[in-house]
Amino acid sequence: MRFARFVRLTLSALTLSASLSAPAVADDHRVYFSFSGENRLPVCTAASVKSAVSGAIARARKDYYGGRTILSLDEISEVGYGQNGVSPVARRYCRGKAGLSDGSFQSVQYMVEEHAGFVGVGWNVEACLSPLDTWRVYGVGCSTVRPH
Repeated sequence: MRFARFVRLTLSALTLSASLSAPAVADDHRVYFSFSGENRLPVCTAASVKSAVSGAIARARKDYYGGRTILSLDEISEVGYGQNGVSPVARRYCRGKAGLSDGSFQSVQYMVEEHAGFVGVGWNVEACLSPLDTWRVYGVGCSTVRPH
Protein backbone atom coordinates (compact mmCIF):
# COMPACT_ATOMS: atom_id res chain seq x y z
CA MET A 1 0.00 0.00 0.00
CA ARG A 2 2.72 2.49 0.98
CA PHE A 3 4.87 1.49 -1.98
CA ALA A 4 1.98 2.04 -4.42
CA ARG A 5 1.37 5.48 -2.95
CA PHE A 6 5.08 6.29 -3.23
CA VAL A 7 5.08 5.24 -6.89
CA ARG A 8 1.99 7.37 -7.64
CA LEU A 9 3.51 10.43 -5.92
CA THR A 10 6.83 9.94 -7.75
CA LEU A 11 5.11 9.64 -11.14
CA SER A 12 3.00 12.71 -10.37
CA ALA A 13 6.12 14.71 -9.47
CA LEU A 14 7.89 13.63 -12.65
CA THR A 15 4.86 14.51 -14.78
CA LEU A 16 4.62 17.92 -13.11
CA SER A 17 8.33 18.67 -13.59
CA ALA A 18 8.18 17.63 -17.24
CA SER A 19 5.18 19.88 -17.88
CA LEU A 20 6.84 22.83 -16.13
CA SER A 21 9.95 22.49 -18.27
CA ALA A 22 8.21 22.55 -21.63
CA PRO A 23 9.94 24.99 -23.99
CA ALA A 24 8.31 28.26 -24.95
CA VAL A 25 6.64 27.82 -28.34
CA ALA A 26 6.50 31.54 -29.11
CA ASP A 27 10.30 31.79 -29.36
CA ASP A 28 10.38 28.83 -31.81
CA HIS A 29 13.76 27.60 -30.60
CA ARG A 30 14.62 24.00 -29.89
CA VAL A 31 15.74 23.67 -26.31
CA TYR A 32 16.44 21.12 -23.58
CA PHE A 33 17.52 17.54 -23.98
CA SER A 34 19.02 17.73 -27.46
CA PHE A 35 22.22 15.73 -27.46
CA SER A 36 22.60 15.73 -31.26
CA GLY A 37 24.35 19.10 -31.39
CA GLU A 38 21.19 21.13 -31.96
CA ASN A 39 20.51 24.34 -30.08
CA ARG A 40 20.08 23.28 -26.45
CA LEU A 41 19.20 26.61 -24.84
CA PRO A 42 16.96 29.56 -25.63
CA VAL A 43 18.65 32.69 -27.00
CA CYS A 44 19.60 35.63 -24.77
CA THR A 45 16.73 37.77 -26.08
CA ALA A 46 13.98 35.16 -25.57
CA ALA A 47 11.09 36.48 -23.50
CA SER A 48 11.37 33.52 -21.11
CA VAL A 49 15.05 34.27 -20.48
CA LYS A 50 14.47 38.00 -19.95
CA SER A 51 11.69 37.17 -17.50
CA ALA A 52 13.99 34.75 -15.65
CA VAL A 53 16.70 37.43 -15.38
CA SER A 54 14.22 39.93 -13.91
CA GLY A 55 12.94 37.27 -11.51
CA ALA A 56 16.43 36.32 -10.37
CA ILE A 57 17.21 39.94 -9.46
CA ALA A 58 13.81 40.39 -7.79
CA ARG A 59 14.41 37.30 -5.59
CA ALA A 60 17.67 38.68 -4.19
CA ARG A 61 17.68 40.03 -0.65
CA LYS A 62 15.86 43.36 -0.67
CA ASP A 63 18.82 45.21 0.82
CA TYR A 64 21.33 43.68 -1.62
CA TYR A 65 20.34 45.69 -4.66
CA GLY A 66 18.75 48.42 -2.57
CA GLY A 67 15.25 47.14 -3.34
CA ARG A 68 15.77 47.77 -7.07
CA THR A 69 14.10 45.54 -9.63
CA ILE A 70 14.56 45.27 -13.38
CA LEU A 71 11.90 47.01 -15.45
CA SER A 72 13.50 46.57 -18.88
CA LEU A 73 16.38 44.78 -20.57
CA ASP A 74 17.92 46.37 -23.66
CA GLU A 75 21.08 46.14 -25.76
CA ILE A 76 21.24 42.39 -25.14
CA SER A 77 24.04 40.43 -26.77
CA GLU A 78 25.44 36.94 -26.50
CA VAL A 79 29.06 37.00 -25.38
CA GLY A 80 29.74 33.28 -25.35
CA TYR A 81 28.35 29.80 -25.74
CA GLY A 82 29.98 26.68 -24.41
CA GLN A 83 29.22 22.99 -24.62
CA ASN A 84 31.26 19.83 -24.69
CA GLY A 85 34.29 21.54 -23.19
CA VAL A 86 35.44 20.74 -19.69
CA SER A 87 31.77 20.30 -18.78
CA PRO A 88 29.20 18.70 -21.09
CA VAL A 89 26.55 21.11 -19.79
CA ALA A 90 25.70 23.83 -22.32
CA ARG A 91 25.91 27.43 -21.11
CA ARG A 92 24.97 30.63 -22.93
CA TYR A 93 26.55 33.85 -21.63
CA CYS A 94 24.78 37.16 -22.18
CA ARG A 95 24.96 40.80 -21.22
CA GLY A 96 22.71 43.78 -21.54
CA LYS A 97 21.58 47.05 -20.04
CA ALA A 98 18.96 46.86 -17.31
CA GLY A 99 16.51 49.69 -16.66
CA LEU A 100 15.95 49.62 -12.91
CA SER A 101 13.00 50.66 -10.78
CA ASP A 102 14.91 53.66 -9.40
CA GLY A 103 15.30 55.11 -12.92
CA SER A 104 18.96 54.14 -13.31
CA PHE A 105 20.54 51.87 -15.91
CA GLN A 106 23.10 49.24 -14.96
CA SER A 107 25.05 46.55 -16.77
CA VAL A 108 23.65 43.05 -16.28
CA GLN A 109 25.54 39.82 -16.94
CA TYR A 110 23.69 36.52 -17.06
CA MET A 111 24.20 32.88 -17.86
CA VAL A 112 21.60 30.44 -19.16
CA GLU A 113 22.56 26.91 -18.11
CA GLU A 114 20.99 23.60 -19.16
CA HIS A 115 19.96 20.85 -16.73
CA ALA A 116 19.83 23.43 -13.93
CA GLY A 117 16.06 23.63 -13.53
CA PHE A 118 13.87 21.78 -11.02
CA VAL A 119 15.41 18.30 -10.42
CA GLY A 120 17.80 18.88 -13.32
CA VAL A 121 15.07 19.27 -15.91
CA GLY A 122 15.15 22.36 -18.13
CA TRP A 123 17.36 25.40 -17.86
CA ASN A 124 18.03 28.11 -15.29
CA VAL A 125 19.41 31.63 -15.28
CA GLU A 126 22.00 33.17 -12.97
CA ALA A 127 22.07 36.98 -13.21
CA CYS A 128 24.29 39.69 -11.77
CA LEU A 129 24.05 43.48 -11.86
CA SER A 130 27.76 44.17 -12.36
CA PRO A 131 28.29 47.44 -10.49
CA LEU A 132 25.83 46.59 -7.70
CA ASP A 133 27.32 43.19 -6.70
CA THR A 134 29.12 44.74 -3.73
CA TRP A 135 29.40 41.47 -1.80
CA ARG A 136 30.90 39.85 -4.92
CA VAL A 137 28.45 36.96 -4.76
CA TYR A 138 29.22 36.29 -8.43
CA GLY A 139 32.94 37.03 -8.17
CA VAL A 140 34.86 40.14 -9.19
CA GLY A 141 32.96 41.86 -12.00
CA CYS A 142 30.39 39.02 -12.06
CA SER A 143 33.05 36.60 -13.30
CA THR A 144 31.03 33.43 -12.57
CA VAL A 145 28.35 34.38 -15.10
CA ARG A 146 30.81 35.35 -17.85
CA PRO A 147 32.65 33.00 -20.24
CA HIS A 148 36.11 31.81 -19.20
